[in-house]
Amino acid sequence: MAEEHTLVEERFFELMKRLRKLELDTQSCDAAVSPAQMSLLDFIAALPGCGVQDIADGMRLTPPTVSVGVRRMEESNLVERKPNPLDGRSVQFFLTRRGQALQRQIQNSHRQKFRRLLAGLVPQEQETLLQLLERALQAAEAENSNLVD
Repeated sequence: MAEEHTLVEERFFELMKRLRKLELDTQSCDAAVSPAQMSLLDFIAALPGCGVQDIADGMRLTPPTVSVGVRRMEESNLVERKPNPLDGRSVQFFLTRRGQALQRQIQNSHRQKFRRLLAGLVPQEQETLLQLLERALQAAEAENSNLVD
């Protein structure tokens, strides 16, 4: 049984390496943004008006790391900071028009890559794959939260 588990884990490991080679999570546009900056763009797009601590907590980063990343994105005119109307000592972050356009472009690029990956499966197989992946992720997330608590 242990040997069977090892084979499954090894096979899964190899599949994950092949997925990484497809670079499904990287942008195929001309934008010079890192994967970390793409994650920041996505986070701020999902929670406009978030602050440094919100981002740090949500992305499991330190506030100084977030500050550096956001500052670089401000310099590239992708993110803007505004004073928090409820707390003058803190700031909120929003995507600029340029940041919104870039984030949409990256998301569209990702969707195209995912469509190509799923194209080899019939709709029922796609649904089965997604359901199984969802279950596996829920179990891993639950285990992860038990370790953190």
